[in-house]
Amino acid sequence: MLKKQRRPSTLNNEKGMAVFEMIPIIVVIVLFLNFSLGFFGAIHTGILNSIAARNYAFETFRHRANLTYFRNSDFNFKGIGMRFHGTTSEKVSGEKWIASTRLIDFMNFDTRATVFDSKSDHEKTRGLGDGRNQSVGANPIWIKTAYGICLDAKCGGS
Repeated sequence: MLKKQRRPSTLNNEKGMAVFEMIPIIVVIVLFLNFSLGFFGAIHTGILNSIAARNYAFETFRHRANLTYFRNSDFNFKGIGMRFHGTTSEKVSGEKWIASTRLIDFMNFDTRATVFDSKSDHEKTRGLGDGRNQSVGANPIWIKTAYGICLDAKCGGS
């Protein structure tokens, strides 16, 4: 007598279950890639700004016996007691010296932390009691690099 073959139950069928398992893994990989690119851009900007500020400082300090004067101008650094050179934001022109900004997340998912534009917003992140910021989030991060030299003994003292 021939045995009847039974069809497998659709409940016991495991074909196609890997697709459902891959969805959360793909989301995690996309988020990891998103923040990896964002932090790479921030670190790369910091390194390039450091190279630029250091190069300019060493160029203006090179072989100078007296650092109180800036080239042939009448500006004198003796009253300030120090000289420093740094980088500014690439988006600003003129006399303002503000930090460069880089987004932590590379792709915009409309869930970014607060973007600070005004001076009062920037002040919220400073001086939070014990010095640890646990309540205010900031995206983009700020990158400001400066190199300098003291011209007298009063510069570094408190």
